[in-house]
Amino acid sequence: MIRVPRFIVISGGEAGAFYARQLRRAVAAGRLETGCIVVIDRDPACRVATEAAGDPLVRLETAEWSDWLAAHLGAADPRDHLVPYHWAPHLLLEWLEGELQRAGATASRGGRLAPRSLPFEADTAAGDRALSYASWICPPTCIEPAVCPHTRGAKDWSLAADLEAPGSDGATPVVFRCMHLVYGVGTVPVRDILAARDRLRAAVGTGRQAYVVATSSHCHALATRLEVEPVTA
Repeated sequence: MIRVPRFIVISGGEAGAFYARQLRRAVAAGRLETGCIVVIDRDPACRVATEAAGDPLVRLETAEWSDWLAAHLGAADPRDHLVPYHWAPHLLLEWLEGELQRAGATASRGGRLAPRSLPFEADTAAGDRALSYASWICPPTCIEPAVCPHTRGAKDWSLAADLEAPGSDGATPVVFRCMHLVYGVGTVPVRDILAARDRLRAAVGTGRQAYVVATSSHCHALATRLEVEPVTA
């Protein structure tokens, strides 16, 4: 039995509705115990509002994703889990930038990352680097099993582990691992998010720092170089 006090699901649209549905199924099957599934969407009439109407386990909060995270994530229970939206902006990076600014630092995106010779690499419109070990389109519900459903061979790679290794540019890696938890739902433990924030805030007083911040599964990631330095009087 997996026990999580609260899930924070980004998006009440098709993807978020699927995640909420799967979490409810896991609860009904006795595989999961949770007190609340909070779904964040700016549309009060989103798909979750219809599908989960009347379910006391699901609570829809109408807000922009980044606004909600800025207001609530920092005070969340470390035992909670975040369910990210795969086609969203790099929301955890945006949240981390805001937390560092409140701690008295400037945080700026530090330019393009060096190529990693992966099957897929591309810059997003926001300036992040999209990375993948797949040259094909994977379903967002893939649980990244030991045998890849596409290649039918062993999945002998982990992009999250690769990104956690120190790079040659001297930037410290900060990787938010999004891994399968239950019934096709990948999550990032809030404990890991808060620990990364605390680690970077503690380094604010030591001078200019460079980080590569990534949200990553075994196969896919968004990564960005972040330059952090204390605000001088």
